[in-house]
Amino acid sequence: MSETTLNATVQKGLNLLDQGEVKQAVSVFEGYWNNNKNEPDSWFYLGDALAEDGQLDDAIARYRDGLKISPDDTEALTTLGDMLLEAGDHKESLTCYKKVLEIGPKDADALVSIGLVYNSQDRSDDAIRAFRQALEFEPDNVFALNALGDALYGQGDVDGAIAAFTKGVEIDPDDPAAHFNLGELYYDLEELEEAEDSCLEAVRLDPAFSMAYLTLGGICMDQDRTADAITYFENYLKYEKSAQAVDMIGEVKAVIEGLKEELKG
Repeated sequence: MSETTLNATVQKGLNLLDQGEVKQAVSVFEGYWNNNKNEPDSWFYLGDALAEDGQLDDAIARYRDGLKISPDDTEALTTLGDMLLEAGDHKESLTCYKKVLEIGPKDADALVSIGLVYNSQDRSDDAIRAFRQALEFEPDNVFALNALGDALYGQGDVDGAIAAFTKGVEIDPDDPAAHFNLGELYYDLEELEEAEDSCLEAVRLDPAFSMAYLTLGGICMDQDRTADAITYFENYLKYEKSAQAVDMIGEVKAVIEGLKEELKG
């Protein structure tokens, strides 16, 4: 198979993933993998598609096999670490991130990932140290600032959390996640106007940012804006296609039905 054909096959699979046609993407990448097992990327593309399809164990296995061919691929190590963290395997996830850090001792993103594992283990002090160390290497790392904000808020440091999130927005005003994180914090603080402004900015920047619609729907429910809440929740369902969100999708559908009944009154 020619390189041009290979690239076309990969692009087809990626396009299918973007369109939410996950099972078709899995099939395309399985074909690509069958013809290119000596290429680590063939394992990684298939792993990504399997993860999107909710087949996390198989995705992890594909990444492990690909890393046998390319053991120092830091991007793949990071992705494997993310998958393992999602699967609840903190020890192995940490091993992946620490290997990335061994390859690049000043890799700020690896430090943030390590901190996220610590946070999931309720080691908040260790997590915050990792996030702050990442920011020493890269003061403008929005990933680190967002993670630090979450951890500080978890410790009750509201001012510190707001400062971290706000700085993230200032550094990268086009990052929808930074606006969403700030909006979520304001929502928790019951500062609904500020929360709505931040979440609206998130979806303006990325109309497919599903979690922002979920928060916007909650804000509208709190304000008895039932029709608006339905619209936002329906947008959440429109854009949220992750297999990991199946339970939440079911809950949102039930909420929409209840709100529509309420409107009928």
